[in-house]
Amino acid sequence: MNHRILILSAIVLAVVFSSCERSFEETIFRDEKLSMKRINYTGSELRTDGYYIKYDTISGEVQASTTFLYRNGVSFNGYSFTFSESELKRIEDKYADGSFYKESYSIKLLWQVFQIIDNTIVFEGWAHDHDGKYATFKQYGTILNDTTFHIHKDVFKNEEMVLDNTFHFKQFAPKPDSTNSFIK
Repeated sequence: MNHRILILSAIVLAVVFSSCERSFEETIFRDEKLSMKRINYTGSELRTDGYYIKYDTISGEVQASTTFLYRNGVSFNGYSFTFSESELKRIEDKYADGSFYKESYSIKLLWQVFQIIDNTIVFEGWAHDHDGKYATFKQYGTILNDTTFHIHKDVFKNEEMVLDNTFHFKQFAPKPDSTNSFIK
């Protein structure tokens, strides 16, 4: 009897997976695909000749995070670090000499696409899922001026979280390359 149940279960699974658009391997082992397309950014709502930095105070220490926006519609998250002027200088040196890109370009979690419509900016990228794959998330923000934007919402796995992250522009060159194997 158990043998018949096992064979019947295998047949049902084979029929279910063969009728799906995605293969069994894609269903079980693949990361989610971005729903947003990469679109060249040709606007002037935000500057792209440098990076954006946000600051948070966590346990009494100022933490900073950086992100780069590119004209090709790609965003590349830089370092997150305990802020000091000397640490920022060290990090900028790693951006400028290419070593950050060399050590980070293959990390999928650092890459996103972004789109700007009127005064709204939307990012889509990847985050760790509980089953070992990368699931997509979106972040929504408001552009305050051409050097500042405020991210106010994150959506991951259909759950919304309120955010309060304000990014400020800092002119910087040369920026890390935006070439990656995750966003075409």
